[in-house]
Amino acid sequence: MISAGEASGDQHGARLLSALRERRAGLKAFGMGGPRLAAAGLDAVVRSETLSVVGVIEVAEKLPRLMAALARLRVEARRRHPDAAVVIDFPDFHSLLARRLHRDGVPLVYYVSPQVWAWRSGRAKGIARRARRIITLFPFEADLYRRLGADAVCAGHPLVDDVREGLARPSPLPPKTRRRLVLLPGSRSGELQRHWATMLTAAAGVARRLDLELAAVRAPGLSESLFAGAAENGVTLVSEGMHALLATADLAIVASGTATLEAALCGAPMIVVYRMTRSSWWIARALVRVPWASLVNLMGEEEVVPELLQDDFTVERLTAEALGLLESPERLSAMRAGLARVAERVGPPGASGRAAEALLEAVAS
Repeated sequence: MISAGEASGDQHGARLLSALRERRAGLKAFGMGGPRLAAAGLDAVVRSETLSVVGVIEVAEKLPRLMAALARLRVEARRRHPDAAVVIDFPDFHSLLARRLHRDGVPLVYYVSPQVWAWRSGRAKGIARRARRIITLFPFEADLYRRLGADAVCAGHPLVDDVREGLARPSPLPPKTRRRLVLLPGSRSGELQRHWATMLTAAAGVARRLDLELAAVRAPGLSESLFAGAAENGVTLVSEGMHALLATADLAIVASGTATLEAALCGAPMIVVYRMTRSSWWIARALVRVPWASLVNLMGEEEVVPELLQDDFTVERLTAEALGLLESPERLSAMRAGLARVAERVGPPGASGRAAEALLEAVAS
């Protein structure tokens, strides 16, 4: 059984399932996932596309649908008796699911461990207690769980392989004749609604002043209608080839999340932004225990890239930050050096294969 609840989990889960099936002919999997997991062979009894949300208030709005998905997965687990259940990130939902599966005697493997080091650190003890094995992306996560007595191994980050493959593909845009500013406003419709207008207004103003080319990444499943004003402001929408595009960026404006690490692996200087609903922001402020929001700064253990969050994410602040970077070759060069250090810490390619081996070993034990 594999359960992934959002786009990045679907991507990591698909790579894991493909690696498992390479090693075990005839292996079958069911559970929750999106298009990538389904294409990799998952019997998706729950489709994850309609469930992915960020923020406490946003989760409450989808609670009936989430609870129905939870019940369906438990019923299927009882009916099919899987050798193991792999839960991938999506922490609030999988906390509830894992407790039920643990009570039902299903061996649990956590992959892409919830970021308990960032918030709700007490939850790490529960994860350590229930898990047959925890497979993490970063070494410091495995160390945290081992200190709690868990069987934890670090497989590395599958994004290394994703980015390497992406960089080998052609760029979705012709070779640039001007400097290029790339916008990544997010992969969820709610993020677009909160980010796009501010991002577009600032980017368009900077582009006029410095004669820049503008491009924006439209994540799978997002309607073009969410990118209002793109064509009128000279923004080219790109729905594939993101990594090759980022490799050509002189600067990117990126919504906090996995995309910041992808941009770092592509060597793209960036400004990280994010905005939640006000209620979710105040709750997060009370719970989060880390100094930065972006994976790039957390991995770098310093402010490698600037972050504009919530009330700091304004047209004026974003414009000033973008101009300051684009008009300072020294700052851009220093940022690229910092991004290279982060890329080294992410680890070598082959993470999904190592995760598959760790999973099969745990199930056999």
